[in-house]
Amino acid sequence: MSDPAAEETWNEKRILVCDDEPHIREPVAIYLRQNGFEVTTAVDGRDGLNKFQKDDFFLVITDINMPQMTGLDLLAEVRKVRPTTDVVMITGNVDLDYAIQAIKNGAYDYFRKPFDFEDVMLTVSRVVEKRRLQRAAAEAERLRGERSASERNAIEAVMALVQAVYSKDSYTRGHMERVGLYADVIAATMGLEAKRRKIIERAGILHDIGKIGTPDVILNKTGKLTQEEFLVIQLHPNVGAQIVRPISVLGEVAPLVRQHHEKWNGTGYPDRLAGEKITVEARILAIADVFDALHSDRAYRPGLPIEKTIQIIKEGRGSHFDPEVVDCFESCLNDGTLLGSIKDARGAGQVSAQDKVKAMAEEAQKMMMGATSQAREAAPAPAPAP
Repeated sequence: MSDPAAEETWNEKRILVCDDEPHIREPVAIYLRQNGFEVTTAVDGRDGLNKFQKDDFFLVITDINMPQMTGLDLLAEVRKVRPTTDVVMITGNVDLDYAIQAIKNGAYDYFRKPFDFEDVMLTVSRVVEKRRLQRAAAEAERLRGERSASERNAIEAVMALVQAVYSKDSYTRGHMERVGLYADVIAATMGLEAKRRKIIERAGILHDIGKIGTPDVILNKTGKLTQEEFLVIQLHPNVGAQIVRPISVLGEVAPLVRQHHEKWNGTGYPDRLAGEKITVEARILAIADVFDALHSDRAYRPGLPIEKTIQIIKEGRGSHFDPEVVDCFESCLNDGTLLGSIKDARGAGQVSAQDKVKAMAEEAQKMMMGATSQAREAAPAPAPAP
């Protein structure tokens, strides 16, 4: 009897490379084979679809502009036949708009001609890592009813997600931790109850988890993003929500992760929600996120002075931000509780998103075990043997 886990690992060696230009198709295939992958090549989209239907590939790398069937059409067919297969597009400068559309349609990433083989390998490695994390999260969910296995896998899966984003972008680590603390202080000032505050703090810690799907070249770019690159960045709230939603520990966090870039006037993303259609928790998260992003050093600029940061947030009152949340933000900034939360946490040695993620997973597991024990106690006793 075959081992499903071993079979899936083997399947993550199989890649289909589809390009009508042999001087691109064959070198890519050779390079990937040299790095341990099993590669099948196709000369156009129609040939690629025929081969895809006959074998189990975990990744398809395809050109966009091809005869018989375009890369976009091949992407659509791949999504129909096997939605779990990842697709990476190859594009020339004239095809960039199609590459952005491909990502919106479900492609994982793209790279432009001419490209370095190292860029290809980096993208393939990120696909493999993403799939590993998805399996870890799914496995944690599957085992949630099994006491020891569920506890171990839930903690490891969530911590793996956090660590994966940290490894991509050093700025994101401190940012996610601080946003969680700021959001909690603002929520307390607004009078939200402890349970909702805990959800907001967790969402702050995990709000940028979707950046695991953002290409490193965009995430760490030192110059200003192009319009096309910004469109790619805008995908991360939806990606993050999709990652955390299947994990029972984080079910209530997913909507906040998705909505943290929405704006009060409806011009945000990804869903262009407006006003009270945005959850109050996400409205709080939006201010905490922008405050820290403006005030912190970034790859492309130094942090703004606190006075300038406050001015920008005030100017966004009623357009970018909920006016009531802005007022509460100013209140806890003026009384020292907002910035004091960071100083207090550092002094107590508590600024660690991984520690907080571990604590939330352990808490959820205790609740699950308690519910299991109660259910067993409430179950009727077995009838006596005759």
